[in-house]
Amino acid sequence: MRKTKLDAMRTRQLLIDTAIAEFARRGVSGTTLTDIADAAHVTRGAIYWHFSSKAELFNEIWKQQEEIKEKTQLITDENRDPLTLLRETLIAPLKAVAVDPKSRALMEILYHKCEFTADMTSEYEIKNSACFDKVNLTKALKRCVESGQVSATINIDVTILLLQSCVNGIISNWLSQPEAFNLFALLEDLVDNMLKLLTTDNFRATSFPPSLFAAV
Repeated sequence: MRKTKLDAMRTRQLLIDTAIAEFARRGVSGTTLTDIADAAHVTRGAIYWHFSSKAELFNEIWKQQEEIKEKTQLITDENRDPLTLLRETLIAPLKAVAVDPKSRALMEILYHKCEFTADMTSEYEIKNSACFDKVNLTKALKRCVESGQVSATINIDVTILLLQSCVNGIISNWLSQPEAFNLFALLEDLVDNMLKLLTTDNFRATSFPPSLFAAV
């Protein structure tokens, strides 16, 4: 029976999803295209028809995540409270890793199961395009400064780097020892403590309900 374009698309997506699971389990360097074909129950010919190399498949995984992120980015509504939007933007990647098995597998690959080579999308590019919502985060932070919720003396670029490092560190630490703390239970407190470092004193008492900073 002749396969349709839809069948080909389904096979391609199956291979991408299987590769994510296998890379997270075996590590990228420890996984071959044959391993992925076997796990997906397709022939070697089928996987080579879609992907010429493991690097091409690896890059496609992150390209797809970037496209998904672009479609699901938080709406930057000018009428929304800037600090609330900033908070939601920081919570989003932590929550995704905590509750979604696929997101957790992707981060496991990125942080602990990958040795990057020249033909692979770099770790820096992946974190800035497919993982961390740097564009919306910058917009939200600038609006917080304009509204007086965050000090106008901060350096935006340095602050973004600091927040990104905090989020990356939390994810990496949790993946290394998930039994050490409950990421889902703590994610709001973790983000609120990040924001406490930025918010002006006169705003801390009014921006969020007191319970959000109760643990600080």
